[in-house]
Amino acid sequence: MSIDTLALLVFILLALIALLLFANLKEYRQEKTQKHLINSYEQILDHVGAYIYVKDTDCRYVYCNQLTLDYFGVTLEQLKGTSDSDYLPPEVADVLQHNDHKVLTLQRKVSGDFVVEGENETNVYHEVKQPLYDKRGQLIGLIGISTVITEEYNLRVKLEHLANSDPLTGLYNRRSFNAFCDHEFARAMRYVESLSFMIIDIDFFKNVNDTFGHLVGDEVIKRVADICNEHARESDILARIGGEEFAIILPNTDIDSAYELAERLRKAQQQYDQQQAPCITISIGISTLDSQDNTFIDMFKRADKALYSSKNIGRNSVNVA
Repeated sequence: MSIDTLALLVFILLALIALLLFANLKEYRQEKTQKHLINSYEQILDHVGAYIYVKDTDCRYVYCNQLTLDYFGVTLEQLKGTSDSDYLPPEVADVLQHNDHKVLTLQRKVSGDFVVEGENETNVYHEVKQPLYDKRGQLIGLIGISTVITEEYNLRVKLEHLANSDPLTGLYNRRSFNAFCDHEFARAMRYVESLSFMIIDIDFFKNVNDTFGHLVGDEVIKRVADICNEHARESDILARIGGEEFAIILPNTDIDSAYELAERLRKAQQQYDQQQAPCITISIGISTLDSQDNTFIDMFKRADKALYSSKNIGRNSVNVA
C-alpha cells in the first residue's frame, strides 16, 4: 500500500471520528438543554401556589410539584408509584380516583370541588384534571391541578344562605320556598302521595307594631317562627312568605294530620309566656293536594282562601279549603 493511500485512509478515519464526536456532542448538548428545560419547568411549578401532579394510566403518581410533596410529606422518589389512598381518607381518595377514571375513560377534562376534613380544620379544594398524551397521541396518563378554595366556598355558602333565607327569622324566604313547593308538588303527583299546605298569619299584627313598636313586632315574628319550627317535622318545610305571614309545606301528610298540627301551633302561640311579649293569636288556612290540581298555585290559592275564611269568622282559628 502506498503512502498516499495510507494517508487517505487515515484522513477518512479521522473525519469519521470527528463526525461521531460532533454528533455525540450535539446529542449531549440537546440532552443537557432538555434536562435544563425540565429542571426549569419543575422549578417554576414548585413556586406555583397550587397542587400540581401527573399520574399514569393506573392512576399512580409519576410527578408532583413541591407543594404537593410537602402536603403528602414525601420526596419525589417516595411518591412515584403511590396513589391517593396512601395519603388521604378513604372517602376522599374514592372521589378523586373516581374522577381519575372518568378522565382516562372518557378522555376529557373533569373539574369539581371536594372536601378534606382534618383534625383541626376542614378545607375545600377545586381540582381540574385532563388526559395527557405522548408525541404519538397515545394516552399516557393525566395531569391535574388543585387549589384551596375554602374561603371562597364558605363565602359562597353564606351568600346562598342569605339569598334563600329570611334575615329576621332564618327561615326560608318566599323565593326559595316556592322552589321547594314546586318540587314537592311534582313528586307527590308523580308518586300519588299525600301533600298538604298551610298559611299562617298573625292576627292584628299592625296593632302590635303601633302599640309596642317595630322592635317588639320583630320579636313577635321571631317567636311565631320559633314555635312553628319546634312543632314542625324534619321533613316539613317552613318559610316566612310575607311581613307577618308564614307557610309550611307538609309532604306525605293528609288533611287530618295537617289540621292537628295547625291546632297545636295555634294553641302553642296562646300558651307562650305573655310577660315577655304581647299576647297574640294566629289564623291558619289549609289545603291538600287534589287530583285536579295542575300546579302548586292551585293549592296555594285554596289555602289562602281558607285563611281569609278563618279571619272572617273571628280569627284565632283553623280553616280547611
